[in-house]
Amino acid sequence: MYKRKQDAKPQVISYDRVKSYMQWMIERYGDYSAKTLLQKANLLFKDDKQFNEPALDYLIERGIVDDRRYAERLTISFAEKNIGPNKIKEKLYAKGFSSQIINDCVSAIETSDEDYFDKALTLKIRKFGEDPIEDIKLKQKALRHLISKGFSYSIANKVVSYSADEEY
Repeated sequence: MYKRKQDAKPQVISYDRVKSYMQWMIERYGDYSAKTLLQKANLLFKDDKQFNEPALDYLIERGIVDDRRYAERLTISFAEKNIGPNKIKEKLYAKGFSSQIINDCVSAIETSDEDYFDKALTLKIRKFGEDPIEDIKLKQKALRHLISKGFSYSIANKVVSYSADEEY
């Protein structure tokens, strides 16, 4: 009938098996950072980790795993979702990218304060309406919301006190 796990033959871990697993992960689920892919391989092949790094190096040499390309794609995606620069940096750091790549990607999309102001204003209007906020508690809530989305305090403060009659 069914084989029990105890009766099953132990699988031999080899360089090709690890490399195939990493390629399958990328094909099936999309891009990964090198750090994340290595962590996943270390979890699966925890008994014998000697092939994990050479397999990852092979994929990096062939251009299959490219941290910079993946970070740029994520950065553009986050920017389109009206996420501020600080939150973008936080999310990229959580994915395991180096600080050099993070700074390069964020500086490539960094725009003027007006653009960030417009993005923050869009978020504020969506959640709190167009009118300037007079209530102190609601104003603090709006500030916390915008700061949690990655905008600086100065931009969040301008947005919260902004009315449509004023010029930025």
